[in-house]
Amino acid sequence: MLQSFLTYINEQSLFQLTDKIVLAVSGGRDSIVLLDLFREAKFNFTVAHCNFQLRGEESDQDAEFVKELCASHGIPFRTTSFQTKDFAKTYKLSIEMAARQLRYEWFEQLRQELDYQYIATAHHLNDSIETILLNLTKGTGIAGLRGILPKKDSIIRPLLFAARTDIENYVGEKQLQWREDSSNASNDYQRNLLRNEVVPLLKKINPGLEHTFARNIERLQAIESNFQNNLDTFKESVCKEENGALCLKINIIQDWKSSSYLLEETLKEFGFNYFQSKEIHQSLKKTSGKTFYSATHTLIKDREYLIITPKQEKSFEEVFIEKGIQNIEYYDLFLHMSPATKEDWQAYLNTERKHNLLWVDASKLKYPLSIRPWQEGDWFIPLGMKGKKKISDFLVDKKVPLHLKKSTFLLCSSDDIVWVIGQRTDERFKITDGTMEVVRVEVLSV
Repeated sequence: MLQSFLTYINEQSLFQLTDKIVLAVSGGRDSIVLLDLFREAKFNFTVAHCNFQLRGEESDQDAEFVKELCASHGIPFRTTSFQTKDFAKTYKLSIEMAARQLRYEWFEQLRQELDYQYIATAHHLNDSIETILLNLTKGTGIAGLRGILPKKDSIIRPLLFAARTDIENYVGEKQLQWREDSSNASNDYQRNLLRNEVVPLLKKINPGLEHTFARNIERLQAIESNFQNNLDTFKESVCKEENGALCLKINIIQDWKSSSYLLEETLKEFGFNYFQSKEIHQSLKKTSGKTFYSATHTLIKDREYLIITPKQEKSFEEVFIEKGIQNIEYYDLFLHMSPATKEDWQAYLNTERKHNLLWVDASKLKYPLSIRPWQEGDWFIPLGMKGKKKISDFLVDKKVPLHLKKSTFLLCSSDDIVWVIGQRTDERFKITDGTMEVVRVEVLSV
């Protein structure tokens, strides 16, 4: 088995002989086999053991067993304990997920502290089979069908070539001592139920189940790799970042074959589930304006784009501005207001016009001025026009994307709109021949 182990490490390019490894050892059969193989291969490693305090004295005995084993062979040893049940309750996780999160966070912390290259776990072929079956029963994309990867970021799994029977045989041949986790016999955990009940039934249909799955996993990992390349190309062709949003071009999405699945995989990282992704894909041929929400993001179906933004936690309140020189900070806006002369304004007219500047007749302003978000029903008289126009219609005509409409703000004098900030002045406040005093407002940053 040692030769198969070394061959697998080489074929999968898991690590170099000079690399240092954090070796996760629970004390169970699989991790003890991995420890013995690492020791036989004379790799450079430190053993890391987690005590999840889920089985009382038994958990403490596991930690002591691993500690004594490492001491007998002169192997560096690190251990930590977790209040796993409390953590699971606090973060509303299953015990399995809580333990997984806790151990991987600590392994990574330890890896960085020791300046090691990788973390090795004892997952084997049967673990990968159980993962595939579990994913199938819950629903999964193609990534869930290729099982556990031999290498992902700093995590390596050098035992994935071995079936459970191979590990059992190795333990017998080497007469290794190991700790049995009594919870493995319980079907309260989903993975245990698959291991203890489902897989034995499948092996009655196909006694060579592990070898069949091993071949299928190899194929599916190749297919998933090709699909990932295709997905990356899809994202490059349809996605662009603009004004803090991710914009997906609708007509390009529609040009792709299997666009529904490609879109689903793209939206997954923003928290949108299968059913939402299907509905979003169906909305591509419909009118704009529909909004979808995940736990973390908002997606708006606009005319030409699907627009994804992080959820806005803040609510915009009205702020008031007194007369005189003022610096005004309003969320992402920073404005400077000051008195100016008519000559200043006339000089400005001879330069390139800027949307971030407002020049108005000071006598027409009623203080305090205010800044607030626009609301349905708001109207103004755009500069150069005679009639009223609703702000909502003005934004439509300007083709302002839906996600930016929410951050459109107004400068107001009493109940009248003076300026759609950064976009258009109101006709009623313009400078005329009779203007004596001028107020200048500049948006310095957005």
